[in-house]
Amino acid sequence: MPCNYQELEIKPLQIAATLCEPNYYPEGTVSLEDPATKVMTDLAKIAAITISPSCSLDEATDRMLKMKVKLLFVTDSKNRMIGLITYSDLQGERPIQFQQSNGVSRSEICILDIMTGVETIDAIEWSVVEKARVGDIAMTMRKLNRQHALVLEHPSDDIYQIRGIFSISLLSKSLGINIETTEVAQTFAEFERVLGCEK
Repeated sequence: MPCNYQELEIKPLQIAATLCEPNYYPEGTVSLEDPATKVMTDLAKIAAITISPSCSLDEATDRMLKMKVKLLFVTDSKNRMIGLITYSDLQGERPIQFQQSNGVSRSEICILDIMTGVETIDAIEWSVVEKARVGDIAMTMRKLNRQHALVLEHPSDDIYQIRGIFSISLLSKSLGINIETTEVAQTFAEFERVLGCEK
């Protein structure tokens, strides 16, 4: 029986090649009318980056820089999400306020002390996101006035999963909005201009 396959040509690497990085949303290639899923980080396809609530702030910062993300899911020993920690949380007022209130040094603060707990986090249902457009997400995040929004999937009666996440940084990049500052207010002002809903 003849073989239908052939060996592929192999070449020595010889050079210090850089690693490819995923680029699912090339800048400026998304329109407001496109499906919302086009700007959602789908956790069914891309693994969520997690951290333990007992980790230090420096450990969280290092993980974000290493993984090139600005948000970590805080999970317990059973891999259940108990909160979120963002780069803004780590670099903002929260650690300073906790230090002053509790008379501790920054090195004594752990993620649990300054994270945003699940009890204060809003989410969008996956069934809603599936029918939504990019413009709907921009409007929703403007209303929430937050840098991130979670997507909750409910595949069965007793199972709830975080299916995805939206971020204003990815949304801005995908829409081709040039944000010169990391300020949330500036980003939403740009969203209003693009959406045609300036006050």
